[in-house]
Amino acid sequence: MKNQPHVLVVGIDGVRYDSLSSAATPALDRIAQQGFLVPVRVHDKNATISGPVWATVATGVYADRHRVAGNSHHPAELDSFPDFTAVLRAARPELRTMIAASWHPLAIATECGPLFSAQGWVPTPDPEEANDADSWISADDAVADYAAVRLRDEDLAASFVYFGEADVEAHNHGTGAGYVKAIQRCDHRLKRLLEAIESRPNRSDEDWTVIAVTDHGHLDAGGHGGESEAERTAWIAASGASLKRGIADVDHADIYAQVLATFGVPAVGSEGVPFGTRQAARQNPLQRGSRLPAGAR
Repeated sequence: MKNQPHVLVVGIDGVRYDSLSSAATPALDRIAQQGFLVPVRVHDKNATISGPVWATVATGVYADRHRVAGNSHHPAELDSFPDFTAVLRAARPELRTMIAASWHPLAIATECGPLFSAQGWVPTPDPEEANDADSWISADDAVADYAAVRLRDEDLAASFVYFGEADVEAHNHGTGAGYVKAIQRCDHRLKRLLEAIESRPNRSDEDWTVIAVTDHGHLDAGGHGGESEAERTAWIAASGASLKRGIADVDHADIYAQVLATFGVPAVGSEGVPFGTRQAARQNPLQRGSRLPAGAR
C-alpha cells in the first residue's frame, strides 16, 4: 500500500538569501541536503511586500489577478482565489488541514487578510501592537507550540505555518547580528516542527514533503518594497520522497501547484507548476506539453 502523502509549508518572512550563509540553520540545511534550497526572484508582477507574495503562495496567481498590492487592503478579487488548503479540502473532503501564523492578515479578516481564505489560528495579543522583538519572539514561539502539537497528534494532510520575527528585526534594526540571531530562532522553530513530524506514531507509513519559503529580502539597513536585488531575491527550500532530484528553478506560485499535485488535485487556473516542471521545460523547449503557463517566468 502506498504511503499517505502529507505536506508542510513553512513561511519565514523577510529572510535575505545571502544572510542564510551567515546563520546557523541546521533545520533548513537538512531540508536542502535532502532536497534543494534555491534563490527565487520575486515575480515582476508582485511588489517586494509581504501581502502580494504570501497571496501568491496561497493562491498560485500573481498580483495582477489576486490584486493584493500591499499589506492593508483586502481586494474583492482575492476572494475568487481560494488557498491551497481550501482547494484541497473541496476536492478531498476527508482531508484535514491547518493554518497557523503570527502575522494576523495571513489567517484572519484584518488589513489585507485573510490571505489564506480558509483562515486559521493566530496568537494573542497581536504582535504588531508592540511590534518589537519580544512581542514577535513570543508570538512565533506560540505558533510553533500550537503547530508542533497538532502536527504530532493529528492527521493533517496539508499545513501552512508562518514565523515573522526575522522580518520585524530587519525593519527595526537592519540586517546585522540581531537579524542573524532572529533567523536562527526561526530555524529552531522549524526544527521543532520537523521533530514533531518524526515523532508521529505512523511516520513510517507516511510520505512528508516539507517546503520552507521566504517572501522577499531586505536592504542592509532594513526595509523592502523596492527593486534592488537584495529585496527581490527570495528563496524556497523543499524535501520529500516525491520530489525530483536537482530542482533548481522554482517560483512562489509553484508552491500552490506542488501542494495540490502531491494529492493528485489539478491546480486549475494557477500560474504555478509543480516543482521541477520549469527547468524540464527549459531543457526540452520543443517537447510537446513543455510550454509554461501564461504569466510564468
